[in-house]
Amino acid sequence: MAKTFQLNILAPDKAFFSGEAEQIVFDTPKGRIGLMADHMAMLASVAEGLLEICVDGKWQTAAVGQGFAEVGSGVADLFVDTVEWAEDIDIVRARQALERASERMGSDISHTEFLRSQAAMSRALARLRAAGGDK
Repeated sequence: MAKTFQLNILAPDKAFFSGEAEQIVFDTPKGRIGLMADHMAMLASVAEGLLEICVDGKWQTAAVGQGFAEVGSGVADLFVDTVEWAEDIDIVRARQALERASERMGSDISHTEFLRSQAAMSRALARLRAAGGDK
């Protein structure tokens, strides 16, 4: 049996996951990172994208928003602004959100609205990747 560590994933609206995990892989602003048991202590930014969790030898996928990860002795805590399992994602709604964000970015909008649209587009793309709807 693979070595495990305590994984806690929290969003403002829910405690998403709490349990033993063998590995996790997630996006950072500088690329993907993977963690296993006995990983060195660290803090890392979490970027919008995929979160993959290995529990009992089975991989599960979720879409996550921005946040940070704190890794300590035998525990990893991820604090993210949004998170949902791939199978719970409504692909049609995610595609519609992507279209709306794309349309807003193509119009004459303020810098703040441009950044909001860019963030909405990133969230929609992450959700589509997680759900397999980006094909």
